[in-house]
Amino acid sequence: MSVSRASQHLDDARSKLAEVQVVIRSEAAEIKHYEDSGDHAAQVEDALNRAKADLEASTILAQQRQSTETDAEQQMRTEQDKLDMLESRLDELVGKIGSPSAQPARVPR
Repeated sequence: MSVSRASQHLDDARSKLAEVQVVIRSEAAEIKHYEDSGDHAAQVEDALNRAKADLEASTILAQQRQSTETDAEQQMRTEQDKLDMLESRLDELVGKIGSPSAQPARVPR
């Protein structure tokens, strides 16, 4: 995996996690609204139960996306380390090519 793809994967994971965190806050506010309302009619209870189930599902999804983000961060670090190592090795090789001791001896004619 390249650094570019790892970076894109990390950005996607972060975006998806942020989306589900917004949903969780919304569902928590909805639950609080239903719990605070004085009317406990059957439809309010049903809505409250649905909201609680949605919140639970979103929380599980957030945990999964957090794990995906963590994995993507690790992959990004791994790919960046590989790139850094390759760049360092390339710098070494370029340095050796430019040094006089690395030039092949010329045969006099």
